[in-house]
Amino acid sequence: MPVYLFTYHAYRSWMPDRPGGFVQKGKGLQPPNRELAAAYANAANHPPFSFDEDTQRLLIETTLDVCSRRDWRLHGIATETSHLHALVSWKNTTRWQNVRGKIRNICSLELSKKHQQHGRPWFVEGASRKRVRNRRHFERLMTTYLPNHRGLKWFETRGWIKP
Repeated sequence: MPVYLFTYHAYRSWMPDRPGGFVQKGKGLQPPNRELAAAYANAANHPPFSFDEDTQRLLIETTLDVCSRRDWRLHGIATETSHLHALVSWKNTTRWQNVRGKIRNICSLELSKKHQQHGRPWFVEGASRKRVRNRRHFERLMTTYLPNHRGLKWFETRGWIKP
């Protein structure tokens, strides 16, 4: 049974000038880069977006609904203003790309409805995915990594947790 941790970042929330650095595809964590951040900002067609508490709740509720309609299991989900993590498993042969994409697409649709803005990006391109290696990895995600996030959280064993 595949188990994945999917991470969805808010549009323009992790720019290259972040004090803690940024992740560049294929290169990993990079030091802050103001020039690259300025180039990204100049090329952007929309303002940055962040996940306030209402948005965090909408994203969690939407992910719960998406998973339940497809017989996928949402073990836990944690948010911050800049991103959300969803720990999901499924029993069929669905590819991880389809699971990750379906969650992102329906969350985008719900954000478009809420803000009455269609065609606007709510997330960065793609989304991170990490396959859960074993039970120990899963337990660390459920007991340490996800609970340490500062936003709203939901766990199948505990329900909603407010910051």
